[in-house]
Amino acid sequence: MEKILQAFSVSNAAVDLIEHCSLPYIYTPLKKPMNPDGSIDIFYIKNGVIDLIYNNSSSERVNTGEMIILSRKVDDNLILSGQKDSIVIHAKILPHGLYKDLVMCQDLHTNLKYLKEELSELLAVGVKMLEFLIFIERNGGDIYLPLKTPIALFFIQVYLINNQGSLFTLKTNENNLSGLILDIIKKPSHPWKVKDMAKQHEMNINVFINEFRRVSGLTPCCFLKKIRLGRAVQLLKNTRKPISEIARECGYNSHASFTFYMKKEFGITPIKIRKNQN
Repeated sequence: MEKILQAFSVSNAAVDLIEHCSLPYIYTPLKKPMNPDGSIDIFYIKNGVIDLIYNNSSSERVNTGEMIILSRKVDDNLILSGQKDSIVIHAKILPHGLYKDLVMCQDLHTNLKYLKEELSELLAVGVKMLEFLIFIERNGGDIYLPLKTPIALFFIQVYLINNQGSLFTLKTNENNLSGLILDIIKKPSHPWKVKDMAKQHEMNINVFINEFRRVSGLTPCCFLKKIRLGRAVQLLKNTRKPISEIARECGYNSHASFTFYMKKEFGITPIKIRKNQN
């Protein structure tokens, strides 16, 4: 029976991750991303109001009790930010076999969907399932592990049948910071300066810093550091590029300064990060 259950899970779907999401949550692709796995990310806003930036859209508010369902593409950019009291539950579902094919074939323009009050019954079921996954994770109850597969299948089916489409409409705003944030994500090697960014958006420096923090959850300098160092870790783990080249690509003028900031942030040098991956 155990082998049958295992075969059923492998051929259908699996829960890869369940966690309380640390904000700001930032997803950035590598320049040469790996093949997509067709995974589905679920974000449930348990408490607080979340600002969400997705690709070229403006920052949008997602309220308490709403759920975002996303099948990320390899070149997607995603940022979730909120206040200190915000609570977000994050789950990652991996479809297999036919279900993976169905997810991968979905219209690229509708790969971000959400559940709101109008779908209260479906939303309530989804919330209970996420809470149950948290319970399994915390208590390590092996007896419940076979239930993970039908839970994963539930969220895949919700993604496939929810035809409400994208949560966002594209907007243009002269002082919209969403475009700037995405530019920082895409171009970490650019010599970004807070003074220049504030001037570009016609704000004094203090107002700019406050507005940037409201949208991204971090100050401009902290956000830039997070993006640069996060990109560096990705490149160290997933490529064989020379460390000096990675340093330049992530906005550091010298190997020495890059090593200094990496060690300050992670406690180890770039060389050790790469060795630990191997």
